[in-house]
Amino acid sequence: MPTSAEIATDKTKTSVAKFEDFFSSDKYKDKIFEALEKYPDERSIVVDYTDLEMFYADLADLLIEKPEEVIKAAQKAIRNIDPLKKNADLNIRFEKIRNNIQLKDLRSKYIGKFVAVDGIVRKTDEIRPRIINATFECRSCMRLHEVKQQTSLINEPAICQECGGRSFRLLQEESEFMDIQYTKMQEPLENLSGGEQPRQISIILEDDLVDSLVPGDVVRITGSYKTVRDEKTKRFITYIYGNYIEPLEQEFEELNITPEDEKEIRQLAKDPEIYNKIINSTAPSIQGYREVKEAIALQLFGGSAKELEDKTRIRGDIHILIVGDPGIGKSQMLKFVSKLAPRGIYTSGKGTSGVGLTAAAVRDEFGGWSLEAGALVLGDRGNVCVDELDKMRAEDRSAIHEALEQQTISIAKAGIMATLNSRCSVLAAANPKYGRFDQYKSIAEQIELPSTILSRFDLTFVVEDKPNIENDKKLASHILKIHKDHSIHFEIEAELLRKYIAYARRDIHPKLTDEAISVLQEFYVGMRKGGAEDEDSPVPITARQLEALVRLSEAHARIRLSELVTYDDATRAINLQQKCLKQVGLDPETGKIDIDKVEGRTPKSDREKMRLIPQVIKELQDEYGDQAPKSIILTELKERLNMDEEKAESMLDQLRRAGVIYAPKQGYYKVV
Repeated sequence: MPTSAEIATDKTKTSVAKFEDFFSSDKYKDKIFEALEKYPDERSIVVDYTDLEMFYADLADLLIEKPEEVIKAAQKAIRNIDPLKKNADLNIRFEKIRNNIQLKDLRSKYIGKFVAVDGIVRKTDEIRPRIINATFECRSCMRLHEVKQQTSLINEPAICQECGGRSFRLLQEESEFMDIQYTKMQEPLENLSGGEQPRQISIILEDDLVDSLVPGDVVRITGSYKTVRDEKTKRFITYIYGNYIEPLEQEFEELNITPEDEKEIRQLAKDPEIYNKIINSTAPSIQGYREVKEAIALQLFGGSAKELEDKTRIRGDIHILIVGDPGIGKSQMLKFVSKLAPRGIYTSGKGTSGVGLTAAAVRDEFGGWSLEAGALVLGDRGNVCVDELDKMRAEDRSAIHEALEQQTISIAKAGIMATLNSRCSVLAAANPKYGRFDQYKSIAEQIELPSTILSRFDLTFVVEDKPNIENDKKLASHILKIHKDHSIHFEIEAELLRKYIAYARRDIHPKLTDEAISVLQEFYVGMRKGGAEDEDSPVPITARQLEALVRLSEAHARIRLSELVTYDDATRAINLQQKCLKQVGLDPETGKIDIDKVEGRTPKSDREKMRLIPQVIKELQDEYGDQAPKSIILTELKERLNMDEEKAESMLDQLRRAGVIYAPKQGYYKVV
């Protein structure tokens, strides 16, 4: 009766013979010989698992169960059929294997098996050498021994065959090494539900697979699921020994849209009420706020990103900021978007650091540094919702400047210099620092955000909680109905809406028509005309708002699944932007829209007052003996410039910080 070792040897011989047949087939013969000719510059050959399954189904099944044995047999088969007799050790990489497992479902039953897992790369460590053929020298007789190494732990010869000695010295220069890199993968965010913690797993990449991943990449990794015992903790740690890396599209397109779904989506797009249906299906648990919901719907569809000939990239993603009183459902809107949008991420400014948003440099187990991706990198090609943006520390807020406009994140820390992609739409919410919004003050005075961040949002909404009998009645009825029935009326079901958005983003790339260009140009020039004719007029809008209008117009066209941006699309975009500008950009003193007020800078009317205040102080200095009393300054400013005490004190403080005036003693001011 044959022993188990003999049975295994027979199986290996059979596997090698089958692979020789397979590699000699028309599809792979030329491929193999081409790779052998380029060896060692080219070190891998990619095999389609479905081809192997059609050729030898039992061999394909055996690959899943005993991957290492089968891969070794395949390598031996290539050496056998090599006419050049190079003894090439080609890597055999298998794509499209059927054993695709979710990270959360990886259990002990898969140990030793060939699996494929999808996920987001969280961090990649430095590339290090691993010894594969170690040369040892016997300390007694100097005889050399070659030992093949299977793991990172050095395996010495048991005994010297020449003199029987047991003491050896490793000759590193004579040994053969291979590149190795450790990386960490996290399961896709769309696979999570509720408060689930995303699973992570370590991946080992070797040889030509190293340096092929960066944090934020969404990939499918095929490899052997293994376990090793940690000598410190005495626990078993699982990892995947990588065999093949397949990049996945990092967009809404991850959703599977069937021909039936496509037919339903196309039918839905023909509905003349499609705009209203989509707006009403956006955060349906919240009553009212139509303009905000319209903006969120447009953000989900997005505009078209463009790459110019000089490699400049113009973003297509729409950024929205919602500033409003507490308790109006801002956080709920953000949560809705993060759940509806595939690759949607929700984070709160209070609990998020700058590196949590961008990328962190972390020490690896060998003491080196590696990058770990943050929320804006993981949300690449998706939506990132940042609640309580104003509660972030100033040094952390600065981390999102580049991500909002250039949509990249540049890292230069711990000796690592890298640029990561952050092509995501940002939906942010902030609360006024005095509890409720004051329409007579600029946004910058009420939320602690610098103008450099405020200017990067395409739309800024102010949502106030004002008592209104009719609206309050509708709101109360809506809330109580939800509490009674535990149900919400969807005009378009959430899953269909997800597919509709995914389909539009994947297949529809609208272009501006001459009509749309004409109406956008007319609006932009018309708005700036007042500022050009009158020197005292504020600047109403800038080129940034024009680019925002283009994105909004394209998103409107995408809602209709139209490849052309029409006059109506441009008009709708203009109307929405005008509502925003009137809310946050109208200067009550001049009655005109001032873009500086929208973007958190000093409005034109205030700049004029700042220019006049030092003159007033200079006059009072001459009258009161070189120092002007603060109380007299405040009275004069109220009479001459109609400034209330709070505003006047704020401006005096700004001028003092700017070095225009100073306080020689408490209660007195003097012009420098």
